[in-house]
Amino acid sequence: MQRFIVRFTGHVQGVGFRMTCVTEASGLNVHGHVSNQSDGSVLMDVDASTADGKELVRRIQIARAGYIDDTHVESRDSLNRKAGFKIKS
Repeated sequence: MQRFIVRFTGHVQGVGFRMTCVTEASGLNVHGHVSNQSDGSVLMDVDASTADGKELVRRIQIARAGYIDDTHVESRDSLNRKAGFKIKS
């Protein structure tokens, strides 16, 4: 497991972006959250296998291609979360 911190920029707030992230995580073993940021970006912080983390980012990029200007991904040591994936207010 790895921790993926992913920042999406563009027109990503107020368009159902966070719910899309949760929907696209279906069937993947990912744990963490997605949240709006004060700078207008969306931050996703998840623990997942390398394959599931990359797949989740790929799915989101396809589903919201017209809204995303940039995707920045950082990998870190896992926090070993097991509480599922949800929207964080």
